[in-house]
Amino acid sequence: MHRIFPLFIFFFSIISAKNEVVILSPKVGTEIDIHENRFYRIFPKVKGFVNAQIISISDKQYRVRFVTSRRRKKKTYYKPLPLKRYVAMQNYVNRQPDFTEEARIAMYSGMNFLRAAEIISDLPKPQFVKILHHERKRLKGTLISFQDTLLSVQTPVGIEKIPLKDVETISYRLSTGEYLFLKPYIYAMSGIIGLSVAQLYNNQRSPRVDVSWYFLFYGTMIGLNFSSELFDAVTTLLTPKETFILSQEQYKKSRTH
Repeated sequence: MHRIFPLFIFFFSIISAKNEVVILSPKVGTEIDIHENRFYRIFPKVKGFVNAQIISISDKQYRVRFVTSRRRKKKTYYKPLPLKRYVAMQNYVNRQPDFTEEARIAMYSGMNFLRAAEIISDLPKPQFVKILHHERKRLKGTLISFQDTLLSVQTPVGIEKIPLKDVETISYRLSTGEYLFLKPYIYAMSGIIGLSVAQLYNNQRSPRVDVSWYFLFYGTMIGLNFSSELFDAVTTLLTPKETFILSQEQYKKSRTH
């Protein structure tokens, strides 16, 4: 019995050594967290990454323990890591700069996609915006609401509903307060344009007097109907513009340019 116990301790120590968590680099801890992974891009293709640990199975074999989060559910799984790949990752991380607090702030300053819903919710509404969404489609209009991850944008032809997950970038004006004095002039100009178009139409068709007045009234109303969009467009040209990148793919593209 006294001989069996030391042998048990010996074999247990061997098994423990073979399943030891190893440190990839002095620049990261025993557990590679989400911030280190974003900075060093160690596992860039792992979706929903939370953390990872590298475990030594033998002198030449490793495996990675991943913890991911998808749809608010955490999942743990393992993947083999060949020695050659481990060494390559180690050399890559060692060549990178240290992950300082300044580097952390700089990294997250452009990662607006991490708080996309918060950004859209905080935008003053109604708000004239320019949106680049899926398949590189561009949309201009007035953002009137954001509910259930859907952006409702008023355009001259109707209301467009765009899922937040499809939005790549959104641009908006910072402030229009100093240009509010232009609003009555733009509304009046828009109404006059509508009236002028109706008058031109009457001159070409020579309708009855009652019909002529109807067209004049109708033209003025159409002009006023577009006055809000015209005001938004003019003030957008005059005020500074802020652009947020709201998709991770677009953020990666911006870093490569």
